[in-house]
Amino acid sequence: MSQLRSMLICDDEEELAHELGEYFSFAGWSVEVCVTAQDAIDRLCNRPGPLVLLTDLRIGPFDGRQVVAAARARPEGERPRMIVIVTGHVMDNVSAADFDSDHLCVKPVDPDELGAVIDAFLETHAPPSE
Repeated sequence: MSQLRSMLICDDEEELAHELGEYFSFAGWSVEVCVTAQDAIDRLCNRPGPLVLLTDLRIGPFDGRQVVAAARARPEGERPRMIVIVTGHVMDNVSAADFDSDHLCVKPVDPDELGAVIDAFLETHAPPSE
């Protein structure tokens, strides 16, 4: 998966993961869905990262921070440009930065709103060569 409009979605709620995948695929993204954190980590460690990583915070026995750490550990040109943490647990006084991510999204996810946030972020955080 090249970085051009590519997205990796990791959520153990399979229905949600696939619904988001379908939404973003229809919007022109190349989407890969993983329903376990280990699959997402393996994918991130073995191939260049997607443009956007969308991961649940609590994924079975794993923590989404482990998925984020695997993404951030990639070489500079192989990291996702944007990392989004999704959680069903409302937490007071936390921000995306607390999870080393660029955006924190609380379930239920509004895909239109999330898509707008992603587009705005990517527009303002384009690499220097673009």
